[in-house]
This record gives sequence, C-alpha cells and structure tokens, in this order.
Amino acid sequence: MGMNVNTTSGRLCVAVGVGSALIAMSACGGGSTASSGSSSTPIVIGIVMPYSGAESYYGQYADNAWTLAMRQYGSSIGGHPIKLVKADSKCEPTAAVTAVHDVLAQNPVAIMAPACSADTLAIIPIITAAHVPLASENLAVKVTQQGSHYVWDVQPNDGVTNKLFGAWLIQQGYTKVGIVHDTTAYGAGNASTLSDSLTAAGHPPVVDVSYDLSSTDYSGQILALKNASISAAYLEGYDLQSGQLVKQARSLGLTVPLFAPTSATDSTFLSAAGTASAEGTTVVTSFLASSSPAATTYAQATQAFGYAANEDSAGIYEDAVVILKALQKVGAGASSTQLNSAIGAITLTGLPEGQVSFQSDGEVVNPQVIVTKWQNGKVIEVTVLSGQG
Repeated sequence: MGMNVNTTSGRLCVAVGVGSALIAMSACGGGSTASSGSSSTPIVIGIVMPYSGAESYYGQYADNAWTLAMRQYGSSIGGHPIKLVKADSKCEPTAAVTAVHDVLAQNPVAIMAPACSADTLAIIPIITAAHVPLASENLAVKVTQQGSHYVWDVQPNDGVTNKLFGAWLIQQGYTKVGIVHDTTAYGAGNASTLSDSLTAAGHPPVVDVSYDLSSTDYSGQILALKNASISAAYLEGYDLQSGQLVKQARSLGLTVPLFAPTSATDSTFLSAAGTASAEGTTVVTSFLASSSPAATTYAQATQAFGYAANEDSAGIYEDAVVILKALQKVGAGASSTQLNSAIGAITLTGLPEGQVSFQSDGEVVNPQVIVTKWQNGKVIEVTVLSGQG
C-alpha cells in the first residue's frame, strides 16, 4: 500500500465553522471512490488536536495527514464527501474536553485523538458514551486501559516499547541509569514503564527526578544525575523539552551516553538540542524513514509540508488511513458503532510503521520497535527490537 503523491484528488476547502475554535474542512476533489463535486450529505470526521501553543505542530501533522490519506484513498465514500471538523485541544485536558464536545456537536462518525496523551485520557469517557470510535497514536499505557471499546491505537504504547528498550539497555551494559521526566500523564507513564523494565532486569534506576512541562531550566535535575554516578541518562520529554534537556545536559558537563523516547527523533528535537549536543543520543521509535519502502515514500511526501517525517506524524497519518479504509468497508450509511467494529477487525499492510491490526483492547498487534541514534544530524538505525521492519 504505497503512497502515490502525484495524484491530485483530496483538495481541501476551508471554511469557518462553529465559532473561532472550530473549523470545518470539506474535501472537494474526487478521489478513487469519490464523486467529484458531489452534493450528497457529507460524512463527518472529527479532529481534536493542538492547533495553538507550543505543540501546535501536531495540528499541522493532522491536517497534512488527511491531505495525504485522501489524496491516495479518496475524499468521499459512495459519493458522500468527507468533511473534516477540527477543534483545538491545546495540549490541555480541559481544552480537549471542550474541543471534543464541539466536534461531537457536528455528529462525526469517528474522531482522531489528540497527540497529547493527557488530552486523550480526558476525552475517552465522552467519546465512549457517544459510541464514536477514536483513532489514536498516543504512547501512554493508560489510553487503552480505560475499559472503552472505542479506542484504537496504531502505535506501541510505552509499556511495550520500554519493556524491550529497558532490557536492551541492560544488555548493552548500562546498569546505572538515571531518569529525568516531565510530570504529565505521558511523561510519568513513560518513566514508570522504563523503570519497571530496568527493575525487572535487576537494575532499577539509581535516580529518578521530574520537571514541570513548562520548565526551561533543568539544571537541578541534571545535577542530580551527575551526583548519582550514573552510567547512562534517559531524558524524557516531548520533542522540544527533550532537545532542551539534551542541550543543557551537555552544556553542564554530563558526559555519559544519553537516551531518549521517540519524541526525540524529529527536527524540533534537533533544533532545540543542536547538532553537536544531539550527536550520539540514542532513541527508541516505531518509525524510521529508511526502515521500509512505505516509510521512505511517506517521508518523501512530508517534505512538501516543510518538515521531516517522524513517529508522531506517521502515526497520525496511519490514524487517517485506518478511518478511511474502515469507512470504505462499511459504506457511507454505516453508523459510528458499525465503523468501530470495522476498525477493530481491520488489517492493513505496507504502512509507514509496518502492519496495523488491533488486539481486543485496542492496542496494535506486533508493533515495530527500532533503536536509532543521531549521527551527523540524521537518525540512523542501531537495531530492530520487534515488528515487521
């Protein structure tokens, strides 16, 4: 299932929707299954993403994901055009709740989950009560542990990733690991799952310190690492924060090998850290542009949007593809409940991160997990821990 970026369907028309926080984007170009210029009742799909604030690039990823997905798979189902309705979650749970209510007022058949895990956790009870499926690329373990049967996560959660990554760190001889993490649901969960993995291997972290997501000075946390005689440091954060952590760690004389979560594989991280400080930082991820022809093609396609492909953008794109392909299976007249069942039963191959199918709890089956490293301003493969490759 390669991506043909030379087709011209999937053109987006943008119009103001419900208030300044809600924008409706209707697909107006015909795709492979589209009826060009159709006036039929649209199929509404919601997008709840940060469109403002420090994490607003996730909203850009979502918009571009739908542009690419509809370009390849079509912008209508049975002659009914797809209408995208989006709202700003701001990477703040309270804003996400308001946003999802705004989107649900438009009667969507499915919703794309916000990239920030705490936002998703806040809206899961709401979408579950509404019986609307939520396509997610969140990494927090708790996202699929809420008892909802309407959450589908295309990427491995941190529990899966860090179980493998922690064991690999110990195998490489890093038995005295120090952890720094933020206090968000994602950050705390990420640190906890890595700590559990290291502990299971007989070497619990020697120091574990946290910081507030709004912080920009990490000198206290870095000093704690230096005083603990660690052999390696794991610096957790969203891409901007991870980059800032790495830069400050090196400037303050922390010389041990640095490790980071998947957020540290993109250009935002590199810009924040600087090429010199980022050099050698080892990162675990489920996306690498060179891992497969599909990943390479996707990475080439994102260049037109002005950024390099990364796990977040790839996962968000796969969310869009999952929704579109499931809609094609059930047809334009299907209910959100019927669509939810179709998503749960779907199997897709040739995606940027490999194959996508789901367990009964909404987790992806046999996810790809790759250890990578920054070298000369680029991310290169170190080893593959699991998945299709």
